[in-house]
This record gives sequence, structure tokens and C-alpha cells, in this order.
Amino acid sequence: MYQYISEEGLYPLFYFTTKHGLQYFVSFQKMNFENAFFNKLYSIDFYEANNQKFFNDPSIEITITSIINEYFKDNPDIILNYVCDSVDFKQDFRQKLFDKWYHNIKSDEFSKVNFQYHIPNEKMIYHLSFIFKTDFYKMDNIIDEVNLQLEAFTSYK
Repeated sequence: MYQYISEEGLYPLFYFTTKHGLQYFVSFQKMNFENAFFNKLYSIDFYEANNQKFFNDPSIEITITSIINEYFKDNPDIILNYVCDSVDFKQDFRQKLFDKWYHNIKSDEFSKVNFQYHIPNEKMIYHLSFIFKTDFYKMDNIIDEVNLQLEAFTSYK
């Protein structure tokens, strides 16, 4: 695992540098929906600063998942949302990678649910994941609320 630095500001930001000199950033941003159920919804974003993700380095996964676990320790009642970046059409790969990371650290303490969201008149399928602590949320409630929110987004478009 790499040592990481935490900075508080507009949103919590963590960053670390790999043995190959690549700098990674991990941020958590509170989402604001007009839906009381999602009052504690945070999106997570992680990326390499110079888009040079060609090194196979298991310590990157360990560091990012450790940051996520630490954030959950400090904020146990959040729902964490991850949307796979689709800018380069590699969202399917990113979803598989994120699923693998989750399964590598799987614990009964957490649950994860994936959604595919297709915007009418677009060819793109968006992959969304939600991770939450089972002490605070039930899987069925998360599924129902996310589906309702996605329907609202679709009808809003």
C-alpha cells in the first residue's frame, strides 16, 4: 500500500504517488438531490493525474480500497456511488475492475449493487455502483430508490 495524503476542502481529497511516479487522486463529493433518501449520497472519483494507467501495480488497488474503507469508518451512514467513466468507451472494463476490487475486500459489513442506465436516444450505457453498510441500509430499499431516481432522470430529459 502507498502512503496517501488527505486534504479537506470543498470535498475530501486523497492523493498518492506510485513507485512508477504516477500520481493518483481519490475524492468524495456529496451529491445534492431533492430526495431525502439520498441525503447521505457521496460520489467517489479516482484517477491518475496524467492518464498513464499502463502499469500493473496491485498497490494502487490496495491503496484506493483502503482510502474507501477509511472514509466509511469516518462516515458509516453514507451511500457511496461510483459511475464508470465512459469518455473513452471503456466503461465496461472499469465496471469489471471495480467489481473485482469490491470482491477482493468483500465483507458482510458492506453491500454493493450495480445498475445500468441507458439514456433514451443515446447509444451509451452508463454503469453505476452503490456501496453501503448493511447496518444502515437494506438492499431492496437502495434498489427501489435508485430505480425511482433513474426514472426521474429519464423523464426529466
